Amino acid sequence: MYAPRHVARHARYGLCGFGLLIVSLALLYFDPVEIIKSTELKFVDKSYAYQLWQKPPVKVYVSVYIFNVTNADRFLEGEDEKLNVQEIGPYVYWEELENTNCTFNSNDTITYIPRRKLHFELSSSVGDPETDRIIIPNIPLLGFSSMLRNSPMFVNVVFNSLVEYQDSKPMLNLSVKEFLWGYDDNLVKMASNVLPTWINFDKFGLLDRMLDEGTNIITMAVPTERQKKRPYTIDQFNGSPMLHQWTKNDESADTPTLEKATEGILFPRHLTPDMNFPIYRKAFCRTLPLTYDSTGKMPDGYPVYLYKFQPEVFNSSLEDNHYYCPKDGCLPSGLSDISPCYYNIPVAVSFPHFYGGDPSLVENVNGVAPDAGKHESEVAVQPDLGIPLEVNIKIQLNLVVKATRFVNRAQKFNDLTLPICWLHLEVKSLPESLIALLYLCFNVGPVLVKAVVALTAAVGFFLVGLTVRRFGKNQQQQQQQQQQQANEPVRIEDCDHEDYGDGDVESGGLIAKRGAASSHLLITKHLLGDQLYLPLQHIVPTSSVIVDYEDYAPEHARGR
Repeated sequence: MYAPRHVARHARYGLCGFGLLIVSLALLYFDPVEIIKSTELKFVDKSYAYQLWQKPPVKVYVSVYIFNVTNADRFLEGEDEKLNVQEIGPYVYWEELENTNCTFNSNDTITYIPRRKLHFELSSSVGDPETDRIIIPNIPLLGFSSMLRNSPMFVNVVFNSLVEYQDSKPMLNLSVKEFLWGYDDNLVKMASNVLPTWINFDKFGLLDRMLDEGTNIITMAVPTERQKKRPYTIDQFNGSPMLHQWTKNDESADTPTLEKATEGILFPRHLTPDMNFPIYRKAFCRTLPLTYDSTGKMPDGYPVYLYKFQPEVFNSSLEDNHYYCPKDGCLPSGLSDISPCYYNIPVAVSFPHFYGGDPSLVENVNGVAPDAGKHESEVAVQPDLGIPLEVNIKIQLNLVVKATRFVNRAQKFNDLTLPICWLHLEVKSLPESLIALLYLCFNVGPVLVKAVVALTAAVGFFLVGLTVRRFGKNQQQQQQQQQQQANEPVRIEDCDHEDYGDGDVESGGLIAKRGAASSHLLITKHLLGDQLYLPLQHIVPTSSVIVDYEDYAPEHARGR
């Protein structure tokens, strides 16, 4: 017989095997790596995604390249027809960002105030901005002159008198630090005293004005199961989804919106190639559409989607760019007006060296050489996580001088677009925490899950197979034992009045013996009608088998 304890033991093995198979299937269906991603990237207070956004542990480097004028005197005196410029840089700063006063709202949004601060990094710079000197166009003089071109003649004459009285020069010799962070300018100081609501500063510095975004209250959509808008998009900027600086003639219907616009810190998870992202920062004054370009890999092998600003993104011929045309007409292709954000001084953005712009922009200035490899913008985003792993955004600032009137010192620059400087916003390295998350999600996690699935499935199949084999083997053994018992010979013996059990057996009885005495079978003959037979299904265990045949088959007995 098969011992009950062996049955129970093998049953436990089988149950354990089935359990391991279920575990392996569960690991395939409920991917532990995906669970880790969802947990870490859930946008709630103190989560990893929230900390990555609230105070990014990454340095965004801002490299400044300045166009230094090398023939200022010859150009002003008419000896040279074109300005000669020479690119100097980079002067490298890194940006510290913190989103403050964060409040989660009941409509699946978060409201916050971004604070930015730049720190200079001398080791990465081409020189010391305090001692390096450059010659650049006088932006306040040329900008005010161009801005007043459509004003009454009296206004222009008065302004020209002030320029002559202050002896403002159309070209300035400044240190790099003065140019970027502020220098004393008599015209600016006078304007701040006369029109303080318009010019609210008494020193002019390019980066100082560009990065002085003030206190802005932003509301952003956050990813939740109920969220209908694209996550991490700007819902409102200072209480409105509209860019009101571009409102014309009080017609809000013809005003650009922030629909689907993002600051570019985080992107939605599970990106697809058909998803494009307008990037917005107040310094840009408008949204800049990032368009999917291709799929690639980082040096570490992590898959990324590559997004770019297309070369024609600043062309006024594009449907969405009509919002950004000045009232007196659109700028040449490759330029986008941003004067509403800069005191109405005619400043425009483009790609560095007028890459992708109208050829006339390059032809009017010597020393400008557009190069796609150097001047394209690109952002690499990990599509599964929605985290940018590489940022290379390049924007150039230009002064657009239109036909001035009655301002003698500005007329030499009429109808010129002067390149001032260009900025390279770059992420050079990732924080250790993000590197660890990437390594877990794309290197260790998938391999470990596959190994665990394979191991649990293999052990599960082994235990189930072992249990089935053992049960089958013991079943076969039982059948063999029964077959052996059925095939053993039966001995029939005569017995004369011997005692087999409780009673006596009549003389002439038969004893049928098979195997040991403990396995003797009692064969009882039955008579149905005139036929005699011994039904084996009525055989029962006893110490001996007796067949009484005298009454029923005398001839057969005597013959025996």
